[in-house]
Amino acid sequence: MWKCCKCHEQNEETFSFCWSCGTSNDGIEDKSFQGVDEIAPSSIKGQPVLVTSIGLAEYPDQQEIELLACVKCGSENIIPNVRIVTHTEEFKKDLQVEIYENPKALIFKGTHTGTLTAYICGQCGYTEMYISNPQYLLNQYRKNKKN
Repeated sequence: MWKCCKCHEQNEETFSFCWSCGTSNDGIEDKSFQGVDEIAPSSIKGQPVLVTSIGLAEYPDQQEIELLACVKCGSENIIPNVRIVTHTEEFKKDLQVEIYENPKALIFKGTHTGTLTAYICGQCGYTEMYISNPQYLLNQYRKNKKN
C-alpha cells in the first residue's frame, strides 16, 4: 500500500495513480483527472447506469442497480438482475465476495459478504456484475485498513 501525498488516501501497490485524486505515486498531479462524482453521465457510452437506494434492513446502504442501456453497444435490451449461482452436490447458492476484518486469522476472520448479480445485454452479450452492498463493503475495507 502507498499513501497519496495530495489527498492522503491509501492505494494498492499495483496502482500507479491515486484512485481518489489521480496523483501519481511520485506526487505528479494529473490536471485532467476526473473523479467518479465529476464524470458526466453523457460521457459514458450508451446510457448511464441509474442507481437507486432500496434501503434493505440488513445492509442500510444496499443498492438496487438499473441499467438503462448497454455501456458497450448502447442497446436497451438488458436482462436485469440475473442471479449468479454456484452449485454443490446438495444445493445451489448465490455467488458472493468476502472481505475479512482479520485476513491472517485461521478462524474468526470477521467475514463481511456481498452477493453478486449480473446484467446481460441481449444484443451483444456484454455482461456486468454488481455487488449487492458496495458502500457497506467499502466502509469495512477502509475500517480494516486503519487497524
